[in-house]
Amino acid sequence: MLSTWALETFGPRAEQIRHGVAEALALALENAQDAQKTARTDHLHPFGFTLMSRKFEALARTFADMADVEIIKPPGSQHELVVLGGNLLFPFRYAKDRSVSVVNARIGDGRPSGLVQALFSRFGPQPWAEQLALGGVEAALPEPATPAARALTRLPEDTRLVLIAYACNARAGLLDVWWGEAELLDRTGSLHWHHCEEIPLAGALPAGLPLVAPAGQESPFAGGAMPAPELNPRPRHERATALPATGEAPYAPDAAAYEGR
Repeated sequence: MLSTWALETFGPRAEQIRHGVAEALALALENAQDAQKTARTDHLHPFGFTLMSRKFEALARTFADMADVEIIKPPGSQHELVVLGGNLLFPFRYAKDRSVSVVNARIGDGRPSGLVQALFSRFGPQPWAEQLALGGVEAALPEPATPAARALTRLPEDTRLVLIAYACNARAGLLDVWWGEAELLDRTGSLHWHHCEEIPLAGALPAGLPLVAPAGQESPFAGGAMPAPELNPRPRHERATALPATGEAPYAPDAAAYEGR
């Protein structure tokens, strides 16, 4: 059963898109596992590098023929980003097993890249609370003007960033997949989810209830209704001060060298 958030975000194609996301990631994981087996090494570099590329390629090919789709390739990146009906899909691995909850998901293991910061500041949801200074460093500084960030300026201002968080490893493959919207809180890649719900995988039981309830619904993890998130796009002057600055860095989709870490 589709959630109100999914229907409001993707419209009548929501079920098709949700299924396509699951299929694309499953294919990417299968390809990465094949690469690891072929390499005949205990090091996970073949798995990680293959997955890092294939997850973007599989999503792009899955939705390439769908109406109202744009595929963008930021300068300096070998990876394509899918913008579907005004929603930019960004996949990232948040865990290698089920010991980490998606609630504690982070974008990579280090400082988010300039592109990732630009994605959140331009297209992420309106923050629920004013950010405070983190570790003595002011959080509200202009976003970095990297070539990858500048490439995003041609997208409409009302584009929405839809995160696709997944857990996987070379042995077990794809463990689970979630999607939703979140704020980027700090330089470590910590997230604050406004909405997060599981995407059912092929052969799996129906997905559970959303972890964060959209407006008008009640969270299954709280006794009362969750505050209604404001998901309308932010004005340009607010986006300009949403994230801390950082020097220009090579583009890494998960803000890490590779996914086999």
